[in-house]
Amino acid sequence: MIFENIDFISAGQAAKDNDNVNDPALMFRKLFHLESGYTKAILYVAGLGIGYHYINGISVSEDLFTSATSEYTKTIWYNRYDVTNIIKQGDNTACSLLGNGFFNESLKTAWDFDKAPWRNVPRLIYRLDVYYEKGKYTIVSDESWKVTDNCYITYNQLRSGEHCDLRKYDPLWMRMDYDDSSWKNAVRVTKPPYAEFRELISQPIKECGIYPVKTVKKTSADTYLFDIGQNISGYIRIDIDEDMADPITIRYAESINEDKSLNLNKMDRFYKESAFQTDRIIPCGTCFTWSPKFTYHGFRYMEISGLKKKPKKGSVKGVFVHQDIKRTAYFECSDENINRLFNMGILATYSNLFHIPTDCPTREKLGWTNDARASCEQMLINFDMKLFFAKYMQDIYDAMLDDGALPGIIPSSGWGYQWGSGPISSGILYEIPYRYYIYTADDLLLKESYPYFLRHLEFINNRKNEDGLVSYGLCDWAGPYEQLDKSPVPLELTDSIMYYSFLSTTVLTTKMLDLPIHEKWHIEKEDIKNRIIEKYIDNNGRCTIDEQTSISMLIYYDLFEHIEPLKEQLRENIEKHDFHHYCGMLGLRHLYDALTKCSLSDYSYRIITANGYPSYFDWITKRDATTLCETFQDSNSQNHHMWSDFMAWIMKNLAGIQPKSAGFDEISVCPYFPYNLNYVNAFINTPKGKISVSWKKIKNIVNFSISIPSGSKAVIYLQNAVFTETGLNEASYDAGDYELVLKVN
Repeated sequence: MIFENIDFISAGQAAKDNDNVNDPALMFRKLFHLESGYTKAILYVAGLGIGYHYINGISVSEDLFTSATSEYTKTIWYNRYDVTNIIKQGDNTACSLLGNGFFNESLKTAWDFDKAPWRNVPRLIYRLDVYYEKGKYTIVSDESWKVTDNCYITYNQLRSGEHCDLRKYDPLWMRMDYDDSSWKNAVRVTKPPYAEFRELISQPIKECGIYPVKTVKKTSADTYLFDIGQNISGYIRIDIDEDMADPITIRYAESINEDKSLNLNKMDRFYKESAFQTDRIIPCGTCFTWSPKFTYHGFRYMEISGLKKKPKKGSVKGVFVHQDIKRTAYFECSDENINRLFNMGILATYSNLFHIPTDCPTREKLGWTNDARASCEQMLINFDMKLFFAKYMQDIYDAMLDDGALPGIIPSSGWGYQWGSGPISSGILYEIPYRYYIYTADDLLLKESYPYFLRHLEFINNRKNEDGLVSYGLCDWAGPYEQLDKSPVPLELTDSIMYYSFLSTTVLTTKMLDLPIHEKWHIEKEDIKNRIIEKYIDNNGRCTIDEQTSISMLIYYDLFEHIEPLKEQLRENIEKHDFHHYCGMLGLRHLYDALTKCSLSDYSYRIITANGYPSYFDWITKRDATTLCETFQDSNSQNHHMWSDFMAWIMKNLAGIQPKSAGFDEISVCPYFPYNLNYVNAFINTPKGKISVSWKKIKNIVNFSISIPSGSKAVIYLQNAVFTETGLNEASYDAGDYELVLKVN
């Protein structure tokens, strides 16, 4: 165990309650001496809630916002760094700067993190192993460290902002000769008795992009509005001149009103007793480049007040901060609106990768599991998510109660088991391991998750109603309804179908992993299926609930073997709504694939590219959106990823690439050629290598190029075209590069 016989240290003071002015960061120091002859030095460290660590004034890494968010009573994620190049022979200084993060949230909000069972003053656990040929020398966190809260960062709350008094900043605090005689000795803090220390191996959070200001508007005597032209997660970078003397306030927003005031889209209503997306700086009379360290925001606009003159060009920038996860796919086509929409989905996803799949970088920064489930497949297609999802699955295991219950947000302070939960949310437990396996052929998460599958099935089974169906938790959320939580589809139907899908995944997992078959769940799967059909399928084979969500979910999960009546019903419903979706996030996650299963890909394409309310393009034309929005109605977050499943459909249908077997040993290439699309270029990097597809259409002739990696083979199935050479719509190909000519029907 890395931290065996090593304790946390802290400042020995009580946590503050909702103090919006004085909630400073903690500064830790330790002097140590090293003899010559060392060969390497490895640091193991966890700073709760957020810590930055330095040796001899040099940061041990570029990582931001460590330690990773978790349910701190169950798992504490630590980081491992090779610091051989920054230690030195002789005297050294180890320094750490700690802020609150989710570990010590004092804000009063709807999600009760101020009542979290772990909540306390930030703390540090530290182990530095310096290796010599004949042994090692270890520096650990103990009472010999010095600590102070007399910090230049006078206030920090992750979901509110940061205050910085630059008059108190002393860059010498990391030097050997700094006078820390006024500092206190650190106090040992007992480790949580049941928490596991786990090394964080997923990609770090970093500064991944810089956005220059596009326009500056003076809005009052000392206030300027800055627009970087792109909605991002992150913070400001501002150059403070030596003649700046007055306090500076920075407020962030995703959109503005006609009068150039910030439009917070009513999200500030959740922060009634504290500031929302606000940073404050007191200048010190010298030049200083500043960004916050313990908060980030969601924004396109920055309103800066306290300025006596217009800042110099280039002195204000937006910094895009997110987990540094690489893209694994690419898509472009001849329709610039589709390209823009796809890029909006990419940037919305990036904006919400912060060790957990957050819902938004503004209002909550929470791991809403229904959002993550809705985006899971497109994330696995477009991003290198293996390490990220492996970490998040541990968070999910930690969140499960003994009776199998799961909350709607993970990690949770304890909130979310009674609201925001239900199968629409707990589906993440089954979705990630299954999709992870399909796209990577790695069965690790399925094996780990299987016992949790069974425990959660027991939980749901014990909650069935008198009809033997399921009805609890979140509904088909956030559709274009008058109220977001008032879906026209009965909760009993959506929940019961989701329960059926969990049973199906569990049964399939036993087959894939050659596990013992639990006959109980085979029987339960057929029973719940029959009960759904009996109550919600009429004598004509149509769904008694004539809504897109209910029909498409029945089709998606193959609940009723006679698909034609449901296909016709879904087709009629889409036409009735003039080729617009009328469903919530659960329905839209299933709608596109259900339509394609019914040979109605044209309907999916027309919904994705529709104009007018409700539509994706409406966000572009009416809101000038640069990321995906939370709702099709006005207000709420403008940087959500939960509607991003269209990206998976585009890759699987306009590019046509999808796995036929786990890990792309066999590839299905099933392109659809819309009448008004002239070309597509796309690729996916898979475990087998890069699969690329490009096509160009002139009238009804398509020149189709495909590259199949070594070790794979592909079946090309043309949805609305044939091979000109054979007149057929299906053909098989081994690895290689091919140039084909097709004719659109």
